[in-house]
Amino acid sequence: MEPTVVSWIDSVAGAASGLAVALFFLVNGAFAAGVMLLRDRGFVNRWTKPLVVTDAALLFVAVGTPVLGIAMRLGIRAFEFAVTTPINLFAGR
Repeated sequence: MEPTVVSWIDSVAGAASGLAVALFFLVNGAFAAGVMLLRDRGFVNRWTKPLVVTDAALLFVAVGTPVLGIAMRLGIRAFEFAVTTPINLFAGR
């Protein structure tokens, strides 16, 4: 079961990270295109804050998802080690 779960975690983390990076470039490209086409200071003033918040969220997902996947993988390995290691309650006997 462990290899299946680890491969699933890796695939989900990779897909989420890749999607976040793609959306990051898509959103920033759309903003740049809007700035170039409209050439309006009001557009920039109105959409800069939402763009920065969106960029921060997408970067958090792009970096945090693989880190969380690694942490989950390490947790699974630690749990597997703890389950397979015999408990020696009376070390002196």
